[in-house]
Amino acid sequence: MGFSLYDFRDLDLMLKIADAGDNDGWVETRQLASDLGVAEENSIQGVAIRLSWMRKFGMLDFDDEHRMWRLSAGGERVTTARLRAAKAKTIDAIPDEQLVDVMAHVTARYRLGDPVMATMLRREFRYGTDPGSRAWNGRR
Repeated sequence: MGFSLYDFRDLDLMLKIADAGDNDGWVETRQLASDLGVAEENSIQGVAIRLSWMRKFGMLDFDDEHRMWRLSAGGERVTTARLRAAKAKTIDAIPDEQLVDVMAHVTARYRLGDPVMATMLRREFRYGTDPGSRAWNGRR
């Protein structure tokens, strides 16, 4: 099982961490891997590598002493601000031609906004547009 950006969205992993974490939000790599159905030792290492990248981008925090992960402040903001059904319907109702203008607003926020959010926007776009991702291959 792969564990790249094209196999799992950052947001999906962050939501899983939020669900699996203890009272303080911490989760071990092995527990997260198990919750995701990852059993092989090499795959667990792949999970840890992916989480390390997410930490580098500011989405996660890591406790070196206990070897555990949790959402960072930016990660918390993203997971608590998931789209509600009404907002998703509003976005779905926008005609394709008007999405060009919406994308202009998104790219402005990408350039001028919070670096963690900018990274997440860039990575979400990559996940959703790469022909090798789960989004394109119907594995999602």
